[in-house]
Amino acid sequence: MEIQGGDQVQAALKKLGTDAPQRMGKGLYDWAIGVMAISKRDYVPVDFGTLRASGHVQQPVIFGSQASVTLGYGGAAAPYAMYVHENPRSGKTGGVSPSGQRYRHWARRGEWKYLETPVKALAGRLRFYLARAISGAVKKAKRTGGFRFR
Repeated sequence: MEIQGGDQVQAALKKLGTDAPQRMGKGLYDWAIGVMAISKRDYVPVDFGTLRASGHVQQPVIFGSQASVTLGYGGAAAPYAMYVHENPRSGKTGGVSPSGQRYRHWARRGEWKYLETPVKALAGRLRFYLARAISGAVKKAKRTGGFRFR
């Protein structure tokens, strides 16, 4: 992401004081909720639904002037989650192993990279979530000299 007029953005965020990281955390959290919804709806392989049900987004963590949000899959599905995420055949086996053996259970939908793909697809939208979360500071910065997200 490139921000033109970054000095104005920094000044506006500085005026927010300690509220700036919370606002950024809110933007990150809202974006992550959208990523997880798309991941669960369109990408995660589903057989019994345990993996899909384990998808989660944690509340923002604020440390100093920074904010972070963690999202992922795991819980009861943790041993399975990474294997499926990195297996190109995930959700595409048709119930047959590479050696021709039939599986007793298999995902009938979904694909590998079920979290990475939606994160990449929605990466460009993050700036809008952040801008919305800090909209008061953004509006003020625009009035006092402006900036532009690209």
